Amino acid sequence: MRLTGLVLALGLAAGPLAAQDAAKEAQCTKSAAVVMEAVAARKAGAPKEQARRMLREKLDHTAGDMLSDWIYDLPEDQLTDALGTAWKAQCLAAK
Repeated sequence: MRLTGLVLALGLAAGPLAAQDAAKEAQCTKSAAVVMEAVAARKAGAPKEQARRMLREKLDHTAGDMLSDWIYDLPEDQLTDALGTAWKAQCLAAK
């Protein structure tokens, strides 16, 4: 009987953690999509200022500026899907 209670208690405790993990996964997926949207804009030849405006709308002024500067400073050969994957991995690893 005590083992059943322990298993039940551990299962209930894992519920909030799983919800937090799912929320973080969703947030990181969304964040990576924003990055890849800006990467796609650059690859399509959009001027930096256009990408900057889009990022400011989705993020905030400072974050949009910093992210657009970073994306437009990257070498062209790094503008791949791996960039979004790496962004998401970093996001998930952050505490």
